[in-house]
Amino acid sequence: MILCFDAGNTMIKCGVYEDGKLIQQFAVDTDAKRSSNQFEVLLKYFVNDPKNVEGAIISSVVPDVTMVIKDAVDSLFSINALILNRSLKTKMKLKLDYPNELGGDLIAGAVGAVKKYNYPVVVADFGTATKMYVVDKNGYYIGGMIAPGMGVSMKALISNTRLLYEVPIVAPKHVCGSNTKDAIQSGIVFGQAYMVSEFARRMERELGYELNRVVTGGFSKIVKDSIVCFAYEQNLVLDGLYEIYCLNSGK
Repeated sequence: MILCFDAGNTMIKCGVYEDGKLIQQFAVDTDAKRSSNQFEVLLKYFVNDPKNVEGAIISSVVPDVTMVIKDAVDSLFSINALILNRSLKTKMKLKLDYPNELGGDLIAGAVGAVKKYNYPVVVADFGTATKMYVVDKNGYYIGGMIAPGMGVSMKALISNTRLLYEVPIVAPKHVCGSNTKDAIQSGIVFGQAYMVSEFARRMERELGYELNRVVTGGFSKIVKDSIVCFAYEQNLVLDGLYEIYCLNSGK
């Protein structure tokens, strides 16, 4: 079994792969105060047979938790977990102003998207931030956009307005909300969906050709039916991490 960890700002997701297939996944909140011993206890709860774990790879955008995960994984499974950084092989060519700024989750997502859909491709990742990134027709990761995610937008809205209040982040039945709750949900959910659809259209116009379109991320289930011509991949980053692990382990 291979463990693939995607540590984001809100959640740490783990996928358990066996013979190239995702057989189990779990998630815990991203707590920078959690020790490696505490994380090891969590792993013992989720992974039934530690002896079957052959390797692991970690992508993290939260530096404080990166080594916590690695120390726990290495200790519990007696392995040397890989950390996704520029030293690992990914086969992803970068054409960016500042390549070192690129997060591991974006690289893994791009690798997963190219593996399943080839290039050119654009990925919309709905997480703490809503991110879009493009691999062009020549296989180069050329950039994208970053915007506040749905949860962040909700918190910003209610913290800066006196009469509005937090509501569940779900898609309402109508775009034109007939009450405050539905109107907020429409603005948050459909606003993000239509933003991403228009960004994809404008990216294609800027590049001069169509892109395969993929949507992923924690909030993607909510918007996947409201955006135009996007394939839904719930575990794109984890799948990409598994591909990168295999590339660097010789499997």
